[in-house]
Amino acid sequence: MALIKTRLFLPILFTMIFVLGFMWHQKPFQNALSFKILFKNCHDVIKGGKEGNNSATSATMSKLQIKINEIFNKIERLIPNAAFLHLNKTTNARNSLASLTNPKEKYCVGENFVIQLDMYNYLGERKTNGGDYIRARIFSKPLGASISGKVEDFKNGTYHVHFLLHWEGRVNLSAKLMHPREAISALWRARHSSLGVIGFQGKFVSLNQEAITTCGFKLDTEKEVCEYVDPGDEEAFYCIKPPSLPCESLRDMTAVKLGISYLTEEETEMFIRSNIGVEIPKNFEFIDVVSCNKAGDTIKPTCQIGMSSPFPSGYFFNNTWNPVYCNMTSYKSAEDFTQCLQGKKLFLIGDSTLRQYIMHFTEDIKIVSYFNYHLNGWKSWIRSLLALNIEKDIYVSYSRHGFPLESFMFYYFQEDKYTSRQIDLLGGGKDTIIVITLGQHFRQFPLHLFIRRAINIRRAIKRLFLRSPDTKVIIKTENTRNFHTDVERIGDFNGYCQYHVLREVFQDINVGFVDAWDMTVSSATEDVHPPGITLENIMSMTFSFACS
Repeated sequence: MALIKTRLFLPILFTMIFVLGFMWHQKPFQNALSFKILFKNCHDVIKGGKEGNNSATSATMSKLQIKINEIFNKIERLIPNAAFLHLNKTTNARNSLASLTNPKEKYCVGENFVIQLDMYNYLGERKTNGGDYIRARIFSKPLGASISGKVEDFKNGTYHVHFLLHWEGRVNLSAKLMHPREAISALWRARHSSLGVIGFQGKFVSLNQEAITTCGFKLDTEKEVCEYVDPGDEEAFYCIKPPSLPCESLRDMTAVKLGISYLTEEETEMFIRSNIGVEIPKNFEFIDVVSCNKAGDTIKPTCQIGMSSPFPSGYFFNNTWNPVYCNMTSYKSAEDFTQCLQGKKLFLIGDSTLRQYIMHFTEDIKIVSYFNYHLNGWKSWIRSLLALNIEKDIYVSYSRHGFPLESFMFYYFQEDKYTSRQIDLLGGGKDTIIVITLGQHFRQFPLHLFIRRAINIRRAIKRLFLRSPDTKVIIKTENTRNFHTDVERIGDFNGYCQYHVLREVFQDINVGFVDAWDMTVSSATEDVHPPGITLENIMSMTFSFACS
């Protein structure tokens, strides 16, 4: 936050009075225009324009904003524009059908396997358009095997889901309708109807004085406002200035539930738990897959930084993740991780899904010990952490990715720096590993905010590589989470959009890309903090890049 200042309103006030008088004289029919609305419009200009406003010409936009809009528009083109008429007219998974496109007695390992989905509404009527959010996987539970499918939308109510068959045996299908197209359209509109469905409060402290005020990405207020601006990254947030405390005394921050929704009452019917993630019936029980005496698997290279990750990026077999483009090293024991991290500095920057890593190192396999932290589990989960092994020369730190953070308790905000700034402060080098994730705490806000943050992280990584090209940097996508969560605030569809952003932003830069989204879909994990085997494989993929 390179610049902190207090806005003064007097010059703006005189300007608004002049403009209002001019408008009144020129267009009497506009006399219903309120002073507050006019003030808000000026406020938008002061703040650099409304987020997501594409009306400005490219000549007035920064290169960063142009890139943000480019990626946003690419994602938006994938979103159906579907008006909600009645729940009965929306796609109903229970009335729909999954069938084999090429039924036969046996299928071969290595074969492309395609499932057809024909979708119907609650009235049993055939759907004639696409845009439903479908999640599909095939699996063989006794073999600890599974893989996610790639959905092809024909825009007419028919979908094909493509799988590559990687193992022998009986294979089952799970195809779930996460949300119908009308729900996707509503969620997209709701997400971009405001600057977030949660708010923030900041605590200002100086000597024996304390005050709590409203904070956020934009404030509609006539009070004095503290601006916390990073001009290089074009990042900013604001707090109402306490009457007797300086802007520099902002110390703590907390999220606040606003209790608002931008969905209509009728639209909320689509988001009751029984209508989310509903299994689509199939007209077959399973398929049989055999080897067909074909040649063995193609030899794959060891997983290396800079490799391009396709989708699907891999599959589980014997409860072990197998990337389709490289050979992953399994990291399970304390010895495995110690050999990887000895003599290294590991910086974990992100959210609680990376905090799991340092918790695993300290509380499960105990290869490092916390410094000045005497709790365990998720107690005080918002704290930054440091863990060390002096004998093996292992350094592990965890820090948050910076504002916004969805914590409904006050936390020490002055520790926070944007991820890009944290990267700028690191020297890097061949013994430095940086693992980054972001997503879960951005689901509550317009996608532009997330795109900006991702691009700024990419720019910081490129600056790091100029001074320390041998630094290992790994990007981990966010995980899927529980179906019963508040879909407008932290639902998986918002995360799915962000997943596409990360794939777009980091597709051609020399980093490791851990597709945790694909892994958690494949394993059908519904816990934002995946336990056991899923976490073990996500970490193995991470450190295959870090220690290769």
